[in-house]
Amino acid sequence: MVRRLIVDDGNGMDIGRAPRRWRKNGYALALGLFAVLGATSAAAAGDTVVTGARIYTAPGVAPIENGAVLIRDGRIVSVGSAKDVAPGKNAAVIDAAGRTLLAGFWNSHVHFTQPQWAGAAKLPAPRLRSQLQDMLVRYGFTTVVDTGSDPRDTVPLRGRIESGEIPGPRIITAMSPLFPPDGVPFYVRESIPKEFLAQLSQPATPEQAAAIVRANLAGGGEVVKLFTGSWVARGRVKPMPVAIARGAVEEAHRRSALVFSHPSNVAGLEVALASGVDVLAHSVEDLEGFERSHLERMRAQRMVLVPTLKLFGDVGEPKLGAILQEVGDYQRLGGSIWFGTDVGYLEDYDPAVEFALLRRAGLSFDQILAALTTSPASRLPGGGERGRVEAGKIADLVVLDGDPAQDPEAWTRVRYVLRDGRTIFDAGIAVKQSRNPPAKPSQPSADAHHR
Repeated sequence: MVRRLIVDDGNGMDIGRAPRRWRKNGYALALGLFAVLGATSAAAAGDTVVTGARIYTAPGVAPIENGAVLIRDGRIVSVGSAKDVAPGKNAAVIDAAGRTLLAGFWNSHVHFTQPQWAGAAKLPAPRLRSQLQDMLVRYGFTTVVDTGSDPRDTVPLRGRIESGEIPGPRIITAMSPLFPPDGVPFYVRESIPKEFLAQLSQPATPEQAAAIVRANLAGGGEVVKLFTGSWVARGRVKPMPVAIARGAVEEAHRRSALVFSHPSNVAGLEVALASGVDVLAHSVEDLEGFERSHLERMRAQRMVLVPTLKLFGDVGEPKLGAILQEVGDYQRLGGSIWFGTDVGYLEDYDPAVEFALLRRAGLSFDQILAALTTSPASRLPGGGERGRVEAGKIADLVVLDGDPAQDPEAWTRVRYVLRDGRTIFDAGIAVKQSRNPPAKPSQPSADAHHR
């Protein structure tokens, strides 16, 4: 006998406005009332089978038609044709007929700096479930990289997710970023109270940088974030001294942690290259002096690029076209690209524009799928057990309405999300009254982010 999967909903509630505290964006979010899902303990105790889907097990691999995935104890037991995958007699079934199943998505650039995350250690669980669904889960993200937030919020939030109290993505965090000496970006200075500025990390020596990295990693960080180029004023970037950046990178590498960099312009990119940074957290925005040789050097150093193209969607032509060429050329050179949206800084959570701009830059379905799954999983913590739909892997899975290989808009038509084999989102049941903060622009103006 096979029984249907039963899910229970979270009781989302509007509890007003979060306190204003350390953040990039200076507004408070009013929550909508909607349901968030989790599998019942009864279903979790036995097998789960997702059946009837077209399954892309990994980029570059032909899909399995009318396939099924059998899950037990949070891991994939078998993958294959639905007729060949035999669930146990008490298995819960997720009917994915006519849909597409992929490995859970990774968003390699997010933030938890909006005011609704303030005090995350004590916020009611229904509120946090709602916020996580709204920003991340409903779009298929099962692992995210927080490239800089207030650890007083991010670390407790991660703990409550991992304890099972709140369904949400796995969070890899950089804790607090490191800025150049006297180099906090103007948009940060303009949005936080002056008393908090002194608490931001602005190391003046390599030794200070190394000490900050040690403290961040000891406090729960798993990656490191540097501003190798910081927009200290509109139109002016201050680079981090190479020696300071190198001190941070060397300490991080001693502890097997990857280092992300915010480059901003060519000078910031040069610092990242000279210091051995692993990941550019943004495309290089100010491309004056940028040459193909920069991409070749990035490729030689195995540097990853997280384009965050939606961030630059308002810059206009020909600048946007040049940034898209930067990304496309790096892909064509064989450089590694990871998907990231800067969501949490950007107020519009929907990643549809990011997918569209990646396609415009020339990335194929398989290349976008790799950026969402296998590429970040190959280097980030916990990736060895995730990123592919295959036996033995942790069952972080996404089911889409449609096939993005044929219909690119299907990337964001998420029907189900499973994390560790547990259903944490079902679009057929979840009711969402407010997708994004009300009465706000879809993204910051040109002056609001880096100019």
